[in-house]
Amino acid sequence: MLKIILAGEDSILIYFGDKIKPELVMKISAAAEQLSQELSDFIIDLTPSYTSLLLRYDLGKIDYQSLYDKVENCLKNPSAGKIKTGKLIEIPVHYGADFGLDLQQLLTQKNLKLEDFIQIHAAEEYLVYAIGFSPAFAFLGEVDKSIQAPRLATPRISIPAGSVGIAENQTGVYPNKSSGGWNIIGRTPLDLSLKNPANIDKFSIGDKVKFRPISRREFDEF
Repeated sequence: MLKIILAGEDSILIYFGDKIKPELVMKISAAAEQLSQELSDFIIDLTPSYTSLLLRYDLGKIDYQSLYDKVENCLKNPSAGKIKTGKLIEIPVHYGADFGLDLQQLLTQKNLKLEDFIQIHAAEEYLVYAIGFSPAFAFLGEVDKSIQAPRLATPRISIPAGSVGIAENQTGVYPNKSSGGWNIIGRTPLDLSLKNPANIDKFSIGDKVKFRPISRREFDEF
């Protein structure tokens, strides 16, 4: 499925499917890479998501129909089948009641011991499905069913930067202090905020994230 629609005066939205799945994420990542290389003269920005790719273009250089034709031809070209291999990013996390605001409640609900919960959450290599409200906020999936949890009924006004959370089948790290409704299970000592310019492209669609459990002492000494 390939569907291209107008999404604004200078934007188009390219749909690659209607169901979220790892293969689709990798396909979107490869398409974004190809478009950025072959149509760089016209593209201002590319924003991948779960099933689509938002493309913003320069109206001073190309009109909608001409861009539509170029995008369609580009993505239907056999070379579009090449899949880009994402990088693996390790994030240290201290899981504990001191940082995990919702951890104890989840342990009770799931009838799990702390060490079992940690083992389950840290065992996966999570795929970056989408980038959220910040270039450094990655939506990661999928969380094991045994520790999935719905968003909080009432979002918190303030969540500390570095907090690791779970929402339904997704997990992620808050790069900055902000409001939010995810279940907080721990915190990373890494600075993922945009105060560090390197974090602007820290995560890309198709990358994988591995959480590494650390002690409170390791956290404090990080």
